[in-house]
Amino acid sequence: MGAIAFDGEITRLLPLGGRRVRLDNGHLITVLPSLGAQTGVSLLGDRVTVEIAFNQLKGWRLSRRP
Repeated sequence: MGAIAFDGEITRLLPLGGRRVRLDNGHLITVLPSLGAQTGVSLLGDRVTVEIAFNQLKGWRLSRRP
C-alpha cells in the first residue's frame, strides 16, 4: 500500500524544520520535514503536498517534489 497524500498551504514555521499546514479541506496539521535530502525549503504561504505512510508512526511529512 502507498502513502496518503493531501495538498495544502504552509501557515506557520515551527522549530526544527516543522511546518503548520492548512490542508485544502480546512484541517490544520503539524508536518515534519521530508526524509532524505532537502530539494528546497518550504516557506510561509508555499503550496505543498504532505503525506503519511501506513507504517509511519511519526506523523505527516512534506512530500518530495520533483
